[in-house]
Amino acid sequence: MYVGMERSAQRLTSYEVQVPGLLQTADYARALIGAFLHDGSPEEIEHRVRVRLNRQVAVTRKTRPVDLHVLLDEAALYRMVGGPKVMANQHRYLADVSTRPNVTLRIHPYSAGYTRGILHGSFVLVDFGTNSKGSPIGPPVVYLDGGMSSDLYLERPEIVQRYTEMAEAIRQTALDEKTSRDLLRRVARSYDGDR
Repeated sequence: MYVGMERSAQRLTSYEVQVPGLLQTADYARALIGAFLHDGSPEEIEHRVRVRLNRQVAVTRKTRPVDLHVLLDEAALYRMVGGPKVMANQHRYLADVSTRPNVTLRIHPYSAGYTRGILHGSFVLVDFGTNSKGSPIGPPVVYLDGGMSSDLYLERPEIVQRYTEMAEAIRQTALDEKTSRDLLRRVARSYDGDR
């Protein structure tokens, strides 16, 4: 269900503690999915990697790509996924993709402390935008990944507003886009030294 929402969204705003699926390289996705499906077959893991990479067309398509705003916890830069080479390539890719006009990526640094919002964990605000008459195409939704249990889709306006305010609080204490990009490139270089 979420993949369909993601594909239809005009804007996605997320706070993530790991690199979001829409911005993962194949090797990062493979390592992450392989860790989650530790007893999965290589074929099943590869199928899931393909599905994840196919979702990324929402960001890269020429016609109406999704307006993607990612607030990424600094921990995602250092939690090892797949080894130093995978991490270096993933961080370079994040820095590069964040230069796209429809992608905003800002790192929420450790130094910002426990800003309102981060204690609630990862979340995605899904906004479907408006039609040509200015009417909402659909109500905005908060998506919470259930991990090993059911995903949650929250539509009540007061809850959506609360998560919108939490995203804004995180944004206010996050690094700006250029500083975030510089940090990603610096951390990528540090992984190069680990090879």
